[in-house]
Amino acid sequence: MQKVDVLVLGATGYTGQLIVEYLEKHPSRHTFTLGIGGRSLSKLQKLSKDLSLSSSVSIYPFDISDFGSVTEVVQKARVVINCIGPFWKWSTPIVRACAQHNVHYVDTTGEPWWIRDLIRNYDYQAMKTKTIIIPASGFDSVPSDLTAYLSARALAKRRDIELSLGRSVTGIKAGVGLSGGTLATFLSVSELPPSQLEGIRDPYWLTAVKGLPPTFRLAYTLPYSKIHGGISIMGSINEKIVNRTWGLLEARAQSVDDGGESTFRYGPNFRYEEFTVLPSRIFGLIFSIGLLLGMGAMTLLPPVRWFLQKFGAQPGTGPKQAFGDTNKTIQMINVTSTDGPNPDHVKTDVTFHGEAYVITAVTAAESALAILFDHGQLPKLGQAGGILTPMSALGDTLVKRLLNSSYLTYETHTLHPKDSHKTK
Repeated sequence: MQKVDVLVLGATGYTGQLIVEYLEKHPSRHTFTLGIGGRSLSKLQKLSKDLSLSSSVSIYPFDISDFGSVTEVVQKARVVINCIGPFWKWSTPIVRACAQHNVHYVDTTGEPWWIRDLIRNYDYQAMKTKTIIIPASGFDSVPSDLTAYLSARALAKRRDIELSLGRSVTGIKAGVGLSGGTLATFLSVSELPPSQLEGIRDPYWLTAVKGLPPTFRLAYTLPYSKIHGGISIMGSINEKIVNRTWGLLEARAQSVDDGGESTFRYGPNFRYEEFTVLPSRIFGLIFSIGLLLGMGAMTLLPPVRWFLQKFGAQPGTGPKQAFGDTNKTIQMINVTSTDGPNPDHVKTDVTFHGEAYVITAVTAAESALAILFDHGQLPKLGQAGGILTPMSALGDTLVKRLLNSSYLTYETHTLHPKDSHKTK
């Protein structure tokens, strides 16, 4: 059976279309084969026509409610990019089939409760088959995971002794925009049994290694700066993914002998926070209170959910975002310090050149291509397989690919707190 290199499932949805468009126009397009999959043959054919896809792009309609059909379509690919959400409702059979048949997998989920179930049910199977499965490979949560990783890498290069990080804080500047699929996922949370959400506030919910207890904040200030803000809208998933990267690196460092070589890790006292950048701490406080009240109303009040379902963005739709629009950027500003006496501090400024859903398309596509083309250069964690995170699985290979795509630029430099605005 001839396989396609990359198969996009949920290709006719809002995010799926952006991913297909990016892959079809990729500079390396002639080096990989592409397939698109979804529930409706007519919609897949329309997408192929609308995007002027080449005749070589394979079309695979399948029944997501039939595991046999899911398995059949998954086995046609080397790497799957999955965009079918809400993921907890629809996508577990896809991950199951990938783990069983050694088909590598990335997706665009932002659902920590679903990722937790995947870890419990399929991590061992994926490691057994050496299948790389990377949830949250879009705007949730590549930018956060990558930014913390870049700071950690910079500090590791500065220190001859084994790295041990302390606090790592990221401020995020991003535009506002919500697709119908994202809204549907938010609204679906009310359908989950309470037991599935138990402990969800724990930032270490997705890792077996537990770190230092978090500090709840309504207003933030980036260390050694005058940058302020409030609660990050996607902080819940992003912090869990960054902490899973930390936990996976710690677990490997503690359990594997790499022949005397130092294993890259963040250290036992690493703790990560992120926030939305706003003009002042007062704005941050007001924003945080408003966000918590809004999320509470959406979760607890059926009339609010009905209104959003009726008048909000519908599945398959989203904000108008285009590739190559360099006027729209997402900025991540991170400050990370080493732990212990005489700490070192670095500041990493990361810019993604595009809006959130465009960046989702870029990061998910480049993650899949990194697995496809750079498997031998991946970190050992990635090569071993399992339910992983973007940076634990892909590391520098993804950084290089994003830099080459021109959608990512960054700078990292040492901070000298005596010359900066110091905060606790």
